Amino acid sequence: MTFRAHPPKVEGVAEGPLVTVVMSVYNAGEYLRPSLLSIIDQTYKNLEILVIDDGSTDGCFDSVQDLLVDERVRVIHQANSTKPVAVNRALDQIRGEFYAIQDADDISHPTRIERQVRALLNKPHLAAVFCGNELIINGKFMAPVFAPQSEDDCQSEIRAFRMPALDPTGMFRMSLVGDMRFEPSLKVAETYDYILRIGEIYPMTVLGECLYAYRILPNSLTRRAPTWRRQFEAAAFKRACERRGVRFEPECEDSSHSSRNSLLDNNIAAHFMRSVLDFRRSNRRLSALRTGWQCACLHPADPHYYKALVYALISPTVARRLRRNFQAIPLETTK
Repeated sequence: MTFRAHPPKVEGVAEGPLVTVVMSVYNAGEYLRPSLLSIIDQTYKNLEILVIDDGSTDGCFDSVQDLLVDERVRVIHQANSTKPVAVNRALDQIRGEFYAIQDADDISHPTRIERQVRALLNKPHLAAVFCGNELIINGKFMAPVFAPQSEDDCQSEIRAFRMPALDPTGMFRMSLVGDMRFEPSLKVAETYDYILRIGEIYPMTVLGECLYAYRILPNSLTRRAPTWRRQFEAAAFKRACERRGVRFEPECEDSSHSSRNSLLDNNIAAHFMRSVLDFRRSNRRLSALRTGWQCACLHPADPHYYKALVYALISPTVARRLRRNFQAIPLETTK
């Protein structure tokens, strides 16, 4: 049995401040229904579910017509305008005190919203709360990451031009970030830019729980066009350098990618390494070994994908020392 780091169902803040869940949809196909259901079925019920149909042409909304009768769900249809434009339209209409992101092909665990609301209520100074996530690859859930990050940890990540957690796991406080919008010129890496801007001003934390499942799509445009993707990543990084008064020096080659496969999948292996380390820290060595083996099976002929398995076999201290020399590019750009 695969350990998915699901938290137990708890009685908590089932009613409280209104939370808006924003879902931008473009040709989500068969994945839209389970994704939307995972929000409708949250233990936290005081929700506004704002769905922006960004010009879908695949008939994906036909599969959710029965779900749209839920009075909490509101759908806005528009011509295809890219994800940042779609999300900005949603932000202009949010009624909730907090808002959360949900990608249209991902799954939120049942207590995700409840846990994040509780964290924001407990610490009113926080602008955002993130959580750990696992991956969905070929329909299988694997490689949960669930290490917490404090305010200081998140600040360190932001200073290093890194997101503290996967972007769609975020929940944000509208009273602090309500005036901020996604940069429409960034067709990719728009949330990387957005979260850096928030983190440069306000504190945020990451819950030590895996509450979100992120689907890796083999046919996504950014996976088929890594050079195109990296142009937008560089643009977002340049914007951050300009805000901080740091000289921008574009890299000709990314040393973190030791194989063509890792470039194409935006270094998914790094996520598996984090998962292995989380399992080792929680004394779940068998789960660490299983996760390392799952990574190796992604590309059995590529040595890069065996690193997670090596981390599962060596001591955690040595693994962490090696890990410091290897930083992941945000997974948010893989779709």
